[in-house]
Amino acid sequence: MEILIIEDDQGIGNFLQTALRHEPQYQARHTATLRDAWREMEKRQLHGGEPFAVILLDLGLPDGNGQDFITRVRARYADGPLIIVLSARNNEADKIQALDAGADDYLAKPFTIGELLARLRAHLRRRGSAEPAEKIWRVGGLEIDDSAHTVKKNGDEVALTPTEYRLLCLLAEHRGSVLSHRKILSSIWGDNNREQAHYVRIYVKRLREKLEDDPAAPEYIRTEQGTGYRLCSGRTES
Repeated sequence: MEILIIEDDQGIGNFLQTALRHEPQYQARHTATLRDAWREMEKRQLHGGEPFAVILLDLGLPDGNGQDFITRVRARYADGPLIIVLSARNNEADKIQALDAGADDYLAKPFTIGELLARLRAHLRRRGSAEPAEKIWRVGGLEIDDSAHTVKKNGDEVALTPTEYRLLCLLAEHRGSVLSHRKILSSIWGDNNREQAHYVRIYVKRLREKLEDDPAAPEYIRTEQGTGYRLCSGRTES
């Protein structure tokens, strides 16, 4: 499995590359700039090679912001790769912004290689064991087309961020059933964020603002007090 490390600190980059190469299932490549990283990705695509399965990304790079790079990768490669941010920025706003842009996980520096490997295994295990998703879900006036990555309400397309889209798909996959805060956090943000309940509240609020006629009296995304949320088909569903 090919991993791309994007880290301008040569010492950290070499350490990660060496540590990952000691794991027989991983092959790691290191670049120090976003431009070189993008060139590596495009070169593989041009020559028909396998895309990188994982990107380990620092946010503060000499030629740009890692968050912009995440957005660009998600726009170009809809089905992957797994992106884990490795950053010295440890405030909540940076974490939310990176996850909102499409990162799968956020690991604050300093961290241990053991924790990084554990998070890699957890994410890859979830990806490998996931059942094939239904391609189109219709819930009341909503249509979620997972193959086209589009959401429509009464025929009109609704623009969602990558994290909003993933949350809506999770609710749609289990439509009618209650999903706990912990289940949502584990599925969208990873096991290490299962206590960050405010992540769910923030993104449910954003989805309601985009999908509901009256976000204060939601028809689709219902709150189950003290438990979590469920996706319903409209006012007629209790």
